[in-house]
Amino acid sequence: MRLACSAAALLIILGAQARADSGDACSCKNLTSLQQEVENADYEKQFFTTLSERLKAIEAKQVEVNKDPTNPDSGRSVLAVSGNARKEIMAKEFRLPHDPPDGYTGPKSVDLDAPACEQDPEQLKAMRNGSACKAIADITLSHEAAHTAKCKADTPAVYWDRLPSALAAEEAERYTEQAKAMRAELKRVVDGSTVRVSAIMEPHMTGPRFDVTYSYVMYPFELSSAGSGGGGLSIFKGDGKQAGTIKRVKLAGMSCTPSGQLNDDISMTMETDGFTMGMKQSSHARPGDVRLKCKHGSGMSLRPQSDSGSGPVFQGEPLQLSSTITRNVADMSFAKLLRQGGFSVDGKQVVTVDLVCPGQ
Repeated sequence: MRLACSAAALLIILGAQARADSGDACSCKNLTSLQQEVENADYEKQFFTTLSERLKAIEAKQVEVNKDPTNPDSGRSVLAVSGNARKEIMAKEFRLPHDPPDGYTGPKSVDLDAPACEQDPEQLKAMRNGSACKAIADITLSHEAAHTAKCKADTPAVYWDRLPSALAAEEAERYTEQAKAMRAELKRVVDGSTVRVSAIMEPHMTGPRFDVTYSYVMYPFELSSAGSGGGGLSIFKGDGKQAGTIKRVKLAGMSCTPSGQLNDDISMTMETDGFTMGMKQSSHARPGDVRLKCKHGSGMSLRPQSDSGSGPVFQGEPLQLSSTITRNVADMSFAKLLRQGGFSVDGKQVVTVDLVCPGQ
């Protein structure tokens, strides 16, 4: 039940997402739907927990008021006072993060009406068929089934005779379970995927009698699941290659012709909580040099084969099926060091990250 109600009716706001066959297992294609399900359930868990406490206070106050026959508000029904307060709070304050949820095609609500303990089976079927994938439908239906089971176990007379604060507390409990189940499914889907990453960085460096544009290309490669980290993080690791060349160069006002390339082995690690991601890399030089042929001579790099480095690529970026992250080279640590030596650095780094579903 997505909304706590009075004893007259229990209104359920549904939140299954995305246009897909609900019989299909969830995969990374349903990433947005699962993320939104978790965010909605987390919101509702907190909202109904707080609502229950607020209604308890209202109910307790009315009980005390009713003990004083001289109070003009004495004699009012505790159930009615609390029920009216619930309606007002819901109307003014209840705002789902995702309403309507992305791509949901089922009914907006399903009613569980007193004095029964059953919902319309056709409406529940429509809810399932409108879900993004099987797990989302199963989890949402399990939420509804738990309400029905409690109603039958308590007996309808007892179940429907509860105060609104108790109904809200039950709703909070159901959403606590739902949020946990949706988050577990989101992690399962993410862990079952692979990550494809590629990047290009073209720093432009200028200094006294020096103007060079480099190009570093990281060819596409995949990161595979490497288990879980602290806080339930999903970890991915993989190895790839990077080639570095000189695109344009002027030395002492002379245009030079570059050739050759620098080669690096790259190791990447990505961590994600299912909503944001961070990536770091380490590199190790492999055989390869760049050469310059200028008007009055030539030269080549003497890069040590043991040259290596490591550091963050990005942090706190949204996890999506496909992401393009652009960074200003001038903000990177190596650029800051070069500026201390009298050089200026600009340019862009563009990193492409794709979440790849099994079988793609």
